[in-house]
Amino acid sequence: MIDPLFSTVQLSFEGLRKVNTLRESFTEMVEIIEAILPGYSREISIIRTKLEEASFYAVKAVRNYKENQA
Repeated sequence: MIDPLFSTVQLSFEGLRKVNTLRESFTEMVEIIEAILPGYSREISIIRTKLEEASFYAVKAVRNYKENQA
């Protein structure tokens, strides 16, 4: 049996909608930050990495709610 920590689930239409909303929101946030802070400094690289990490966990969290599972 696969531990739930490493498993995936099929998402419902509502779950997919939420994931897409999250991804669009993180994309918008990166675009806003890059407009305010143009260029590629170390700090911008860290910001992008941390947002990528936050996005990963936000999307992963969607699966934890029964209404998002197919």
